[in-house]
Amino acid sequence: MKNRNFGLMVIGGGAAGLVASIAAGAIGVKTALVEKNRLGGECSWTGCIPSKTLISLGNLIYKANHLPLKKEKKNETNIPFADYKNQVMDYVRETTRNASKASKARDLLTRYGVEIIFGSPKFLDHHNIEIDKLNYHAKKFIICTGSSPVVPKINGLRRGYLTNQTIWNLKKLPDSLLVIGGGPIGVELAQAFHHLGTQVTLFNDLNRLLIHDDAELAEDFTKYLENEGLKINLNYSVSKIIKDKKGWRVSMKDDKNISEPGEHLLIALGRKANLEDLNLEAADILYDRKGIKVNRHLKTSVSNIWAAGDCIGGYQFSHIAELEAKLAVRNALLPLNASINYQGAPWTTFTEPELAHLGYTEEECKEKGLNYRVYRQSFEHDDRAMTERT
Repeated sequence: MKNRNFGLMVIGGGAAGLVASIAAGAIGVKTALVEKNRLGGECSWTGCIPSKTLISLGNLIYKANHLPLKKEKKNETNIPFADYKNQVMDYVRETTRNASKASKARDLLTRYGVEIIFGSPKFLDHHNIEIDKLNYHAKKFIICTGSSPVVPKINGLRRGYLTNQTIWNLKKLPDSLLVIGGGPIGVELAQAFHHLGTQVTLFNDLNRLLIHDDAELAEDFTKYLENEGLKINLNYSVSKIIKDKKGWRVSMKDDKNISEPGEHLLIALGRKANLEDLNLEAADILYDRKGIKVNRHLKTSVSNIWAAGDCIGGYQFSHIAELEAKLAVRNALLPLNASINYQGAPWTTFTEPELAHLGYTEEECKEKGLNYRVYRQSFEHDDRAMTERT
């Protein structure tokens, strides 16, 4: 068995892991970055980059097909769905690859002497991990393994469905799509595909969409989506999924309200921390269904191990993952004991128009018993909003 020694080993090569390992290498610590798949993580390959590419293209095509101009002939300005349905997904994949090539992360890792190790790690104890039958030793660890889609057990759901990780493998735009889930991923992708000409139907088991956004904005935005023509079913708890020659269909309990068929089915019901096969118990690292348990310094239950990013179950944004990674590195390698502060953390849902807030929403202020005031400013007379017909 071959042994390797490092001052710090970072597990996971996504947003948090890249920032942590580059920062550690930059201050002169012998650092290794462990990644079992490919550098860049969820955001680069199946999250931010492909989804924002799809959203951007969808907005362009939708606006082009809904110009606020009188047409000399019916459908004169429309871009036929058939003209681009076979090209969009290739364009998204190409843009994703180009964004990865343009990243400076690998160059920075090389510059600061960070060793990249590809493989599946598992802890042996507080200071040792095994990767593909090789033992590695580190004085300290930072776990940044990210998250992946939750796929619940639903009657009839077996294989062939899509998640935010697999939807980018589609060869062409689907003619129709059923989306289960009313959070940011479900709503963003539902609107993007709808803008591109796919007939989309969205199902959510709650009485509203986007429960972490401001309730008033979410309600207005739901009406906005419906006015665009997107079909939305609220208070629809899917208990059965049917896959036959007609496509995918969903239904409520006792086969009530069976949906129209869709060519594809997207599951967007939240995310879970990537902790499988890490063998955290061997290192006495505590975790629960949300993720690895950390204190306000991002230290785990073990004195030489920290964690950052989606795997700790908090805010699941790349900018927050980077913030946490920087703090974890400082606390792990410098004589500091700084605390994470999420006050004023920006939250954006990348729909069209976008929804955003900083810090607490009004609902959270109420729950915490805080004194607050609500100010409303309409965009009705805003020049920019008027020029874009927002």
